[in-house]
Amino acid sequence: MAAKRKHEGVRTAAKLPAKAQPKNVGAANPYALTELKLGRIVNWPRTARPRDLIESTLGMKYEDLFNPRKKSPLFAGKAARSNGRATLTSPPVKVMGVSWTDPGEFFFEAAEFFDPVQGAVGDCYLISALSSIAWARPYIIANRERATGAGSQEFVDMVEFHDGGKSIQVEVTEKLPLQSPGNSYIYCRSSETGEIWPAVYEKAYAKWRTKTTGDTPNIEAIAGGDPVAACAQVTGLTPSYFACSSMTAASIWTKVRENSISRRTFNPMVAWTYGTPPAGVNYKDAHIAGSHAYSILGWLYDNGREYVILRNPWGFFEATLNVDTGSWMAYDGSFWRNVNLTDNDGTFALEAATFKKYFAGFGLVK
Repeated sequence: MAAKRKHEGVRTAAKLPAKAQPKNVGAANPYALTELKLGRIVNWPRTARPRDLIESTLGMKYEDLFNPRKKSPLFAGKAARSNGRATLTSPPVKVMGVSWTDPGEFFFEAAEFFDPVQGAVGDCYLISALSSIAWARPYIIANRERATGAGSQEFVDMVEFHDGGKSIQVEVTEKLPLQSPGNSYIYCRSSETGEIWPAVYEKAYAKWRTKTTGDTPNIEAIAGGDPVAACAQVTGLTPSYFACSSMTAASIWTKVRENSISRRTFNPMVAWTYGTPPAGVNYKDAHIAGSHAYSILGWLYDNGREYVILRNPWGFFEATLNVDTGSWMAYDGSFWRNVNLTDNDGTFALEAATFKKYFAGFGLVK
């Protein structure tokens, strides 16, 4: 029985149930979209009514923003299916005054899970993957970039991706698309001011995926994708997929534990929600976004309840249904990191049974 349970729910991406397939997962960051439309940076932790500001700026009811069928700007450029037909959800938000500028240093210390913060494009599948890799295997990112000094003494980084058993080396400068005036970020940025490695990786990924030869790829073009595949493309490791509908809550939690040590994942893990939620799933009430990818960071057991530790790549907007409100401690290489689960930083502990119900699937690379 133990061996049977170990492999419960394991499938390749092609064999996952249709509703669980992560082929086109992607919800843009509403906080970044709001800043983009306002043309300024918002201090969200100190904003009295952030929900009202997002609603008024994006011109849509807050609860409708997280529904792909409502033509929400969060799903701009993606196709949503209704009655078997694909329809464009919404045109991308128009970006004015783009300036390609080098705004900082690649690393301050090393890659950390809280560094990548998604921007105004629906590539949560990539940003959640970067966060998971930075947490589980940070040396992969640290060891796979180099400054070449090519050209007119600009910093040029080599970022390596993997596809079909082949390694592809992509070189990009550290010039990033910023909105002027003010040079505020449009797309991915780091939570640490002045650090740019997540944005450089996003730029390199867009250059590779769009087959761009120049240094200014169209980052809007990478909206929607597969977070497990993104983990494999960045690391070169082998992907595995799991459908939540074919597993028990206990076996999901066990699978996370199998890939963790000291409550921390050592294999990069990601999860994604349904584009069209099944009966009984209301993302609005749970404060979970549909068609969205999250990082899995580890596990927690508290007061007899089993939890999965997740991170929203937006850096905000945490689940509120059946979550733990204490703290989570995990061994971070050389010290025990204490994460306060009440801080609104995107990291939260979701009860395993709720994870099973609200998430379509999850996966890992090893």
